[in-house]
Amino acid sequence: MIAAFKDWFIGLSQREKILIAVMGALTALVLGYYVIVAPFIGAYEDAQSRYAEAIDRQAQVEAKVAALAAPVNADVQPVAGPLDVFISQNAGEAGFAVARLDPQGNGTVTLDISSARPTALFGWLATLENRGVAIEELSVNPGANDTVTATILLRSVVVD
Repeated sequence: MIAAFKDWFIGLSQREKILIAVMGALTALVLGYYVIVAPFIGAYEDAQSRYAEAIDRQAQVEAKVAALAAPVNADVQPVAGPLDVFISQNAGEAGFAVARLDPQGNGTVTLDISSARPTALFGWLATLENRGVAIEELSVNPGANDTVTATILLRSVVVD
């Protein structure tokens, strides 16, 4: 079989040999991509989606644990210091990228978050409400990759 293939290849012209070699190289590239590279890309994307789902589940669990750990009749403590500083620090600790933070003259703060997971965002807002920050206005719109964008008007419940 190999000898027959060798004889066939030797009988080809130089141009035909070059075309067969190019065809072999292209076939090797296509097979290499679909046999080696494509499965790794698929595995990587699958791992990314599983990681994002795990982060959502963690945020849900942490919000539930915080709700269960909070005393039932706890008095709401006022926010110490300026509301905009408190919100900026708290958003940074929660891992949100704040696009805009504008303190208003009447003790409120307008906050824009450009990208957040919905469960993490709403869990964080629930935590803020437990810390004495009221949500006066909330606008949430869908974003890319299962995220949302949010514009929030926040007010301190107890004004110093």
